[in-house]
Amino acid sequence: MDATTLPQLSYCGEKIDTSAAHFGTLRISSEALDDRQELWRRMSADGYLYLPGYLDRDQVLEARHAVLERLHQSGLLDDRFDPAEGIGRPGRTLSFMPTVTRDNPALDRVLYAGAMMEFYEFFLGGPVRHFDYTWFRAKSPGINTPTQPHCDIVYMGRGTQQLFTSWTPLSDIPHEMGGLMVLERSHQIEKLVQTYGQTDVDAYCENEGGRPREIVERARAEMRELKEEENREIRWNSTGAYGADALEVQAQLGGRWLSAEYRMGDLLGFCMHLMHASSDNRTDRIRLSSDSRYQLASEAVDERWIGEDPPSHGIRAKRGMIC
Repeated sequence: MDATTLPQLSYCGEKIDTSAAHFGTLRISSEALDDRQELWRRMSADGYLYLPGYLDRDQVLEARHAVLERLHQSGLLDDRFDPAEGIGRPGRTLSFMPTVTRDNPALDRVLYAGAMMEFYEFFLGGPVRHFDYTWFRAKSPGINTPTQPHCDIVYMGRGTQQLFTSWTPLSDIPHEMGGLMVLERSHQIEKLVQTYGQTDVDAYCENEGGRPREIVERARAEMRELKEEENREIRWNSTGAYGADALEVQAQLGGRWLSAEYRMGDLLGFCMHLMHASSDNRTDRIRLSSDSRYQLASEAVDERWIGEDPPSHGIRAKRGMIC
């Protein structure tokens, strides 16, 4: 599908330029699945590996049904339709919903067993562990819930840097549903890696007064002002996102946004420094997807995402520093 056949895409209601100079399709790496060296070469060059149909579609469908049943029981789906359609209740806006992943065996089979773990064990060359926390997004139709441009490293950089995200669609996601977009070769922008990529959203100044949340926001604001003074084109906000506007971020950093028409069973894996976002969901259905993380079991792990009750970004995750 090229720019002449793409539907109109948008970010927060603003049109995305889908011309060949600004928008492209993810490179497929299925033919390299048996070649570990080539997979690493592509990860280094592109920052991602896109593997359509790699996962068992029937298992993904079971996970989708399990998630939709929980949304239905919570009163978040429109009762006029079959829950399997994934149509949200009018007036309810959904986005980040990690609660649907808890004690969910069907989803765990997709993310933490079978083909997924086999892939990372082959790719990483040894026993693998995953984070215990699973990120899940149920994106309602509209222009209010696209994912802001960000790199994952700022949220989970306390362990190994050889950590990888799997973005797994639990819907068939045509372009107009707002699938994941990655900013082409953004992981190779050294200035970005050395400024924004060095931040930790849960760090705070322990030698100043105030509650941790307030200190975090103030410390990050001060850090942002300093970085902008040194290098004004590099800036980010206190949520950890690099910016609130995917179009502006593209204009600042260059490169094309890359995406695809995803189907259940597809796997998109990427590195911690790859800038990514999503576009608006312009359909009438909820877009379902999960983010899960994988690393060698022998390497240091970020404690915020491990255990039966991971600290996440709560008070237990805050880390003091002398400012």
